[in-house]
Amino acid sequence: MMNNLSILDIDKLLPAKWKNYSYWLSTQHNPPKSYKEHPFTSEEELIACKKDFQKSVGISLGKYIRLKRVNYLLQQKNPKFHTNFIIDYINTEIGKMVAVFYQEKLCLLEFLDIKMLEKELISLQKKFKANFVWQVTNYSKQLQAELDEYFQGKRKIFNTALNPVGTEFQRNVWDMLLKIPYGKTSSYKQQAESIGNLNAIRAIASANGYNKISILIPCHRVIGSDGSLVGYGGGVERKRFLLELEKSSL
Repeated sequence: MMNNLSILDIDKLLPAKWKNYSYWLSTQHNPPKSYKEHPFTSEEELIACKKDFQKSVGISLGKYIRLKRVNYLLQQKNPKFHTNFIIDYINTEIGKMVAVFYQEKLCLLEFLDIKMLEKELISLQKKFKANFVWQVTNYSKQLQAELDEYFQGKRKIFNTALNPVGTEFQRNVWDMLLKIPYGKTSSYKQQAESIGNLNAIRAIASANGYNKISILIPCHRVIGSDGSLVGYGGGVERKRFLLELEKSSL
């Protein structure tokens, strides 16, 4: 999907009144994130285009722009980098994901449409100074097979080797996530209590948000103290799906 996104002929999908904009957008391999840099004459025109884009193309204009920017980033090669990430697509029932491996260990697994993906990929590049290389490998095949089993309710523990990238505090929080049993949930407050510091609730919530390895490091198992489905980078509907899947598979 994403490799072909940059050449998607949106001219044939959008109404004729957006011909000039669709031509401009099709020529932008790395379109600006800010709509202020897009050739709209007014806020009303932008709103109307967003509405028509969603209806005609099937995804939001914002999501299309994010996908194009990620597509562009993953194709760039920096001659100063002398090592590589190996990346591959992972298919799931709730959306396509991208997996990033470094030295055969998984350091990112995210849904393609999340808002933070570009930022997360850039942060990995800064850490490892590596280029992205598309390749199907035995460890990406293993990850796909394990996720297939997970979504079938047949797998509760993953064997894929992980390399989560973050601060020491963030890694400690992610270790706590790995200890939440399959089919169970925890709250930020309970996580803070487990380290004896109720003042850390906000910091723990932030660290959860910076988790780059979805599902395998199960931040979806963290809910509000009142049982509400608090924020999840992949979207609340995906979070609900994952929790219900695990509950029904027990």
